[in-house]
Amino acid sequence: RAVSCSSCGRVAIVAAAQQGRRGSDRADRCYSPEECPRTPYNGTFTFARVFFDAGAGSMMNFGGGFGGEPPWHHDRPDAERNLSSILREISFLRTFTGWYGGNVFALDDPEIFRYPVLWMAEPGYWRPTPKQVESLRAYLLKGGFIIFDDFRAGHWYNFEEQMRRVFPELQPIRLRGDEPVFRSFFEVDPYSLQVRPYPEIPEYWGIFEDNDTSKRQLAIINYNNDIGEYMEFSATGWAPVDVTNEAYKLAVRYV
Repeated sequence: RAVSCSSCGRVAIVAAAQQGRRGSDRADRCYSPEECPRTPYNGTFTFARVFFDAGAGSMMNFGGGFGGEPPWHHDRPDAERNLSSILREISFLRTFTGWYGGNVFALDDPEIFRYPVLWMAEPGYWRPTPKQVESLRAYLLKGGFIIFDDFRAGHWYNFEEQMRRVFPELQPIRLRGDEPVFRSFFEVDPYSLQVRPYPEIPEYWGIFEDNDTSKRQLAIINYNNDIGEYMEFSATGWAPVDVTNEAYKLAVRYV
């Protein structure tokens, strides 16, 4: 059923105002799963972000005050906190909306199998260990789903190389825009959306069982796009509300 997201921006603003910045600052400073706060699993939908070690010199400066952040951390925790608040407001999902947004896991942590959706930012820097490759493959084959967001241009080549390690038998397939992942809850043509913080034209790719788009989708790939950026800053006026709402429509549909 198609529904409106006209209230998404207002929900995000209220969520940010209620949470304040103190908790967010503490969450911003945790750069490993061991440092980051974690809520115990209790069946509530909880945003699960993938941690990965991108190696020395990978800290990225996005204009913040802490000398940069690791790539996997980009948009955390405001993006997940705002999205979780919107999911709770406009759907029947019970979501975790604590000040740190959600949980952080390495891919070889067996806890990921409790969470149906994983989110990975900046997969252009992702270089998983053999154990993490094996774990992600098992997770996706058992019914998990992963969202790749926030990468562009030549970063595709590293992403593609790492996914070949996970699924040598599967290939990313460019999506037309009429697949089920784009037709659930909201009905919007993703290629008509002006959600694009990068200069390149956004592309959407999927990974499917048996390379068959009529079968279960294992992953959604937001290439040349960064919808997490819009969710992170949705309460700040950084981008127009209508563009921010389009980013939320994509994220809500993925979940």
